[in-house]
Amino acid sequence: MAKIAPYEYGHLPLYFYLSGAYTRFLTRGKCLDFPLTLILQTQSFCNSRCSICPYPTVSKKFHQGRMEWGLFQKIIDEATSEPRLTAIVFELQNEPLLDERIFDCVKYIKAKAPEKLAVVITNGELLDKFELEKIVESNLNTLLVSLNANSKEMYERLNTGLNYERVRNNISRLLSNPVMRQRTKLNFVLTAQNTRDIFEATEYWKKQGICTRVSRVTNRAGALTDYEKLQPKTSPHIIPGLDTAWKRTTNSIRHALGCHVPFYEMSILFNGDVLACSEDWDRTSIVGNAADQSLKDIWNGRKINDIRRLLLKKRFDQLDSCKRCSLAR
Repeated sequence: MAKIAPYEYGHLPLYFYLSGAYTRFLTRGKCLDFPLTLILQTQSFCNSRCSICPYPTVSKKFHQGRMEWGLFQKIIDEATSEPRLTAIVFELQNEPLLDERIFDCVKYIKAKAPEKLAVVITNGELLDKFELEKIVESNLNTLLVSLNANSKEMYERLNTGLNYERVRNNISRLLSNPVMRQRTKLNFVLTAQNTRDIFEATEYWKKQGICTRVSRVTNRAGALTDYEKLQPKTSPHIIPGLDTAWKRTTNSIRHALGCHVPFYEMSILFNGDVLACSEDWDRTSIVGNAADQSLKDIWNGRKINDIRRLLLKKRFDQLDSCKRCSLAR
């Protein structure tokens, strides 16, 4: 997941939200009263062993499981009542489509608050397990498929365990539906290995009228052991969509004020644990639990505000979730 992507709500709303969040924190010591984006993990498993992801090793370190429906309802009932919240995203250190309830989850959100944006980010291999009509009827705003390559060879080199032809067939099925053609987008993570492939892919899909997004691989807060081999050396100008005015702006914010993610985004694991940042695969920044606390209380609680203060001072070395993170450099 690209940390600086504003999903569907656009750059200006995120810019204004962050402006308000920083101003209030600097003057009052608290952030705005609710996050702009909510990232949800309804179950913690994945069907892939991608080289750009630490799941194969990290998943062995922690208990894995599935969010209880009652907890999901509690989270959504509170979140959808908050006017500041704009988007709810399903994708957090997992493969969302391994939860057969995923589009029921989307449907529940849209029934509660049709104006809230619902986004599902997936590797795409399991899309053929769901009826196309059910996906459409959920009324989700965006289905973002992480493709990461253009050729079969490169795809299966990066996305170990996934079937290239199956994923491409699933994308074709989505695009055959007029509604899903408008709601489907493709994501590419740039590495040292797939630069040429991504250039070809973005050019190809652009001609098909499909929106693409490109982001550089991160070291997942230090959890990705092969990051140095994967880190791209390419100039961002080579890849369309990688070097944009908004990304340069957010990089400037990070250099001036520290990482901005905990100022606008909340991430919730299947058991209710709330992370200060979705990049924290080692779960060192748990700031509360949604099962026994309100999201609003967690969002401006002591633990996360202490993290924000250190981020503003760029004291990444004092934060286990940040001291090895490539985004904090």
